[in-house]
Amino acid sequence: MADVILLFPSNAGTMIATKALRDSGVRAKMIPTPASAKSASNLCLSVDNAAEAQALSALKVANIGISSVLR
Repeated sequence: MADVILLFPSNAGTMIATKALRDSGVRAKMIPTPASAKSASNLCLSVDNAAEAQALSALKVANIGISSVLR
């Protein structure tokens, strides 16, 4: 299965999102932001495609903003 990349406005936002996803049971892997992505943050999260909806919902509940989603 392919992964979905979640980009955040800052590295701190990425780290906060990692904890929020872990607390909600979503597995996410912190990775360097791909060179092709335009982002102020140099870290992002990789989430399994099948868990995308659950991850986005958990981040919305935690009030964590996402810069963009790469599929």
